[in-house]
Amino acid sequence: MQTLILLAALSSQITFKTSRDGAMTTVIPQVTLTQPCQCQVQMRFVRKGQGGESTSVQRNNLSIPANRPIDLSRLSVNIEPTDSVTLIVTVSDGQSLNLTQQWPPSE
Repeated sequence: MQTLILLAALSSQITFKTSRDGAMTTVIPQVTLTQPCQCQVQMRFVRKGQGGESTSVQRNNLSIPANRPIDLSRLSVNIEPTDSVTLIVTVSDGQSLNLTQQWPPSE
């Protein structure tokens, strides 16, 4: 059991901090890497609602240190109950590191 906890702590990962205030939702994607990285970060946000569909894509190159959670961005969006939203975050060094995570998690 302790080995599994240690492996989880040592693995690179993308997580999401979220908060909600009424219809306004704030999502902060974070990455923690086991090795420092000159990485390309891509965030793709898709929203489908009564007004139609919109897609936004951001790409940045970041120097990410090891073993420290780093906020990649902050997204605040007004989400109605009938809206469908997806945020996909990818962090890659162009070689061996290629992390992708989706919010909200697929069901």
